[in-house]
Amino acid sequence: MIFIQLLFFFYVGMIISFYCGWKKIEPFNLEVGSKNLTVSIVVAVRNEEENINSLVKNLKSQDYNASLFDIIIIDDHSIDNTLEILKNEKIECSNLKISSLEKGVIGKKQAILKGVKLSSSDIILTTDADCKFSNSWISNMVNKFSNIDVNLISGPVAYHLEDTIFAKMQSLEFLSLVGSGAACVGLNKPIFCNAANMAYRRNVFLEVNDYKNNNVFSGDDVFLLHKIKNKYNGSTLFLKSFESIVYTSPLSNVKDFINQRIRWASKSNSYKDFDSIIVAILVFLVNFSLVMLLLLSPFSFFYFKYFILFFLLKLFCDYIFLKPILGFFKKNDLIKLIFPLQIIYPFYITLITVLSNLFSFNWKGRIQKK
Repeated sequence: MIFIQLLFFFYVGMIISFYCGWKKIEPFNLEVGSKNLTVSIVVAVRNEEENINSLVKNLKSQDYNASLFDIIIIDDHSIDNTLEILKNEKIECSNLKISSLEKGVIGKKQAILKGVKLSSSDIILTTDADCKFSNSWISNMVNKFSNIDVNLISGPVAYHLEDTIFAKMQSLEFLSLVGSGAACVGLNKPIFCNAANMAYRRNVFLEVNDYKNNNVFSGDDVFLLHKIKNKYNGSTLFLKSFESIVYTSPLSNVKDFINQRIRWASKSNSYKDFDSIIVAILVFLVNFSLVMLLLLSPFSFFYFKYFILFFLLKLFCDYIFLKPILGFFKKNDLIKLIFPLQIIYPFYITLITVLSNLFSFNWKGRIQKK
């Protein structure tokens, strides 16, 4: 019990620091000096025939100077009509470049690497094929690179089309991750970001990137962030701009959701970043402790008493942290789901952690083994 009390003491301290980190991030303000930067939007795709037209249309409608940006889409051995659709799009989009990974070369990391090498732009901007964003997305994401000390911009990502309770619960959990990542950037201790909305200097990517030597399937965003943090500490920013939010869709069923979270969690075993390791361990141990206290409760009221105490403490801390984040994303309606999510979350985190260390996951028709 002393160990569990210490865990919650450090957890409360972590959440307080996250709250301060989020508040420390200044709202986005346009700066002069970035309008002449060349930009390449690099997108890795695999079997995206349902989304690719919408993505290209969204990118063609950007308000950034069309002569200063190009779109580089790398096909990762799609087995549907993705490539054919792209070739048709290219006829009416002069700044669209299409390429495919060579035989025997697979995965999003390799696709991004190839896209960056094909680019000659100052800035690389990444997103996913199923994402949507405003017409000012490029302009906003590139703006802060007018500061020569900035090497990476982490942008906000959120779910839309949340028409079920399951989708809303996913949205709340996802925003807690996005908010935590942003808060850590505010503390100058970045631990993760999302490739659906991130930008970085091409020359820095080529300098620090080690995808060729990294056999972890996922993590094209996180491992790059860690490398830049290690070499250029203090050069990462979070763009606190509602107009810069990139939207993606929640998953429709529990099986796909569990598979996605296993994929996300699987890369944590390869973390070398101290801050990321500490946060991951602390979050797991706190939630695992709640599960154990609840399971022991039938045997003694002593354990149940501590379960209630620590559950309410965690609920209060998480509520205080999440409230301003939900306000920023204009999703205050999700506040009412914080309590039910708190009941599920300890079991969910424990399960995902165990499964990610034991089982493979499926991505775009490929089984990735442990």
